[in-house]
Amino acid sequence: MTAKLAHCLDTFWSAARPRRALTVSQWADDHRVLSGKQAGERGRWRTSRNPILREIMDCLSASSRVTDIWVMKSSQVGVTEATVNFLGYTFDHAPAPVMVLMPTLDARDAWKAQKLNPLLLETPVIRDLLGGQRSRDSANSKDMIDFPGGVLFLSGGNSPNSYAQRSVRYLIMDDLDRFPGEVGEEGDPVSLAKGRTKSFARPKRLYISTPTVKDESLIERGYLESDQRRYFVPCPRCGETQALEWGGSDAAHGIKWRGEGENLEAYYVCIACNGEIYEHNKPAMLSAGRWISGNPERSTRGYHISALYAPIGLGPSWSDLVKEWLTAVKSTSTLRTFVNTHLGEVWEERGDQIDATGLITRLEEYDEKPKALARTAGVDVQKDRIEVTVVDWGDGEEAWTMDHIIIPGDTAQPDVWVQLDGELRFWAPEVVAIDSGYNTSMVYAFCEPRRWAVAVKGRAGPNVPIVENEKARRQRLRGQIKRGLTVHLIGDDQAKALIYSRLKIITPGPAYIHFPSDASFDDEYFAQLTAEKLVTKMRGTRPYAEWVQTRPRNEALDCWKYALAALRLSGINLELRAAATVSESASGKNSPSVPTNLLASRAAELNERIRARARR
Repeated sequence: MTAKLAHCLDTFWSAARPRRALTVSQWADDHRVLSGKQAGERGRWRTSRNPILREIMDCLSASSRVTDIWVMKSSQVGVTEATVNFLGYTFDHAPAPVMVLMPTLDARDAWKAQKLNPLLLETPVIRDLLGGQRSRDSANSKDMIDFPGGVLFLSGGNSPNSYAQRSVRYLIMDDLDRFPGEVGEEGDPVSLAKGRTKSFARPKRLYISTPTVKDESLIERGYLESDQRRYFVPCPRCGETQALEWGGSDAAHGIKWRGEGENLEAYYVCIACNGEIYEHNKPAMLSAGRWISGNPERSTRGYHISALYAPIGLGPSWSDLVKEWLTAVKSTSTLRTFVNTHLGEVWEERGDQIDATGLITRLEEYDEKPKALARTAGVDVQKDRIEVTVVDWGDGEEAWTMDHIIIPGDTAQPDVWVQLDGELRFWAPEVVAIDSGYNTSMVYAFCEPRRWAVAVKGRAGPNVPIVENEKARRQRLRGQIKRGLTVHLIGDDQAKALIYSRLKIITPGPAYIHFPSDASFDDEYFAQLTAEKLVTKMRGTRPYAEWVQTRPRNEALDCWKYALAALRLSGINLELRAAATVSESASGKNSPSVPTNLLASRAAELNERIRARARR
């Protein structure tokens, strides 16, 4: 046999030989190259670096019989890169029509520029497949990329045109919870997108998102209907396998910490042996881990991933998470962001689960030792009365409700405002927030000459912050300042949610709310304080949460809400004041950063008020 004939036969048999069956993770390990645009690490992709992604990727392989995959996740855990691996696998190994849907066209463009284009231009096998310069032309096409044997459609999920006249075998819906509840008059986006795959046998549909609010989250809904897989890792001490959970200070196991600031050390307490697990144990734990289904009888795959599983160097460390948590617990909005984006869990508003009777059992005699670092007051104005709540604030926003005062009288007349001035001067709060929704002109007249009094107005909406940032406030007030007086908008929903979450805390300490043994704090007061709850309503086909009153009067809740807002508006840094107090106490001096009126005994003030009420 001549050399030429042998070469021809080798070429023939090489072309005729069946192509090696690959999984997505194998393809990625063989071919994927990461650039600085899309990942923290450059170079060849290694699935072993983030082993929790292997099974998810391999479900998308041509050989897998899995059809629907739901991934409810935190941010920065690599799922988007796993999606890009699947697209590269589709281009090179299993070509077919595929569609990627992002919430909006802008989100699509940003995702394409940072995540997809580096695959097209910097992974050699894909760059060669698309033909050199032609790959750059494809990378610059916003809504479609043509490749041998298939086509990739890139669309925004808020446009009805994105779902029309397109049939695909593979469907990816990323950032699902940011999609609109309905697409024009067409209906639910998931159903619309799923309909694009009906023409193909054995399609694959991948749904990915960080979750949002319980009972409103689309990714939660899909995950709950799946087999609900969680990643179990072995304890390096006792070998017990467990899914990593946050834990915190309220649980026996999970993430714990000691120290503070730069000296803070985070570790994990095993659910079985109570041994301490440190982050340097994580690589071995992840490599030895496996996905376990909570509902194995279901065929739809569902995966839950939190940032606790992020590989070292590829996401937030346990210490980073603890530091963010300690800041997040100070506000409902930041706490919700932490729960959604780091724990990969839905945020559950529990405003309808407060027991007014249980709060009454928490009444206490305040001791003589001053703990407060700041004092604020919240004022609610009605037609025939003014109500005031005075609150002292300690480290970690631990709160002592000092008094609730009712001043009867026509609030359109000056007498009741003179009485209010006297009460406030007695308690000497640093900042007072006064509701300007009723008898607005009288509120403005009271606040204008008093630098410590601010006019506020409540604003409903789940995304309205408790107080505006300075930039937003200036933009809103541009050209609308009245008599030189600024009216501050207060986010009703977030303030109520934060207060209610803190009322559930049962152990004194950061964020706990104390109530004094005083006649003002009776059944009626606590009924008012718990007079609202969250209810779920429907807007079209999508549920949403709304606060509603369960009784006519809720002034106690409003006053507390404004006292909280006053603290936020004051700009007071309780941590700095606490540190200054400790420092000055050690030197035997009174800290000038702490108001002198708060260094007097709170108990003496309050007890005198109680005795005066008893005499009346």
